[in-house]
Amino acid sequence: MNIGLGILVALIAGTLNGMFALPMKLNKNWKWENNWFPFSFLSLLIFPLVIVVLSIPKPVELLSSLPTYNIIMGLFCGIIIYGGSLLFGISLGFIGIALSFTLLVGSMSIVGVLVPLIIFNSEVLFSTGGIFILSGVSLFFISLFFSLKAGKLKEASLRNQEIKNHGEKSSMHKGMILAITGGVLSGLLSLVMNMAWAKEIVDEAVNTGNANLSYASNAVLFIILIGGLLPNTGYCIFLLNKNKSWHIYKTNNYVLYWISILTMGLLYSASTGLWGISISESMLGNLGPSIGWALFIGMMVISSNISGYITGEWKSVSINTLKYLFASIGLIILALLSIGYGNYTLY
Repeated sequence: MNIGLGILVALIAGTLNGMFALPMKLNKNWKWENNWFPFSFLSLLIFPLVIVVLSIPKPVELLSSLPTYNIIMGLFCGIIIYGGSLLFGISLGFIGIALSFTLLVGSMSIVGVLVPLIIFNSEVLFSTGGIFILSGVSLFFISLFFSLKAGKLKEASLRNQEIKNHGEKSSMHKGMILAITGGVLSGLLSLVMNMAWAKEIVDEAVNTGNANLSYASNAVLFIILIGGLLPNTGYCIFLLNKNKSWHIYKTNNYVLYWISILTMGLLYSASTGLWGISISESMLGNLGPSIGWALFIGMMVISSNISGYITGEWKSVSINTLKYLFASIGLIILALLSIGYGNYTLY
């Protein structure tokens, strides 16, 4: 077991994920659905297919050997979990990268870290390591309130400067609700990776697919991601038809825009694949899905807030607003340290 390497891989994965939406800011002449539609195909179908082929020496043999129940469960969970990613993606248009990711992470941590520990590893909760892990989850929860406060102050600051129109107040509230709901649903991924049917796929990936144990989790993620393709592309097609925005691909078909989408897909898929590696038992042990999730989402919010700050999402707000935002980030850093140390002491 290589806990140090597992922690490092999870942190790198989270950093990449927190940056994936940044290139979308360059596509100013495309609507949200014009960006999210090709991104969904790349990140939920094309790149996952590449990753599973690279991770599993015998992918066809593996998939043909899996029970139908396991595949159906994976697809169903993918629809639910990546329905959450869809809600998060919509929230980006309302409240920006920084606040969306911060709210997402706060809600994801509770569902993705605490719930799996209680259900699958309750025996460690009151050990020394377990107390550090629970303390980290508590810090994540507290950070959510600071994020919400920052969002409310940002809204008031924009309104006072008359930058927003009368309808944007409800848009800010809507964006925060979407980000939190998306986080709750997305956080189920960690819970799902702990379930028996998912572990059966991992075992089959090793035994039939000849995969290294460190890469076997990518077989589960592949099926889940395919399920996630359905709500994301389905909603985009609905909007493309409703808003009559298909023509934008023709009238604003800039090479830079497609490079931006490709970059988004690469960042997102690389982060997902690396997280799948970090949570293996050979990396982070039996608590891999929970601990790896905590480290992953913690770095997501740090890198996304840095990206959002650099691109000017918070340039018009007060110092007091930034204090709440940075306090939230500081709490998340402390949470990462606490959870990482807690997992280290358990082994």
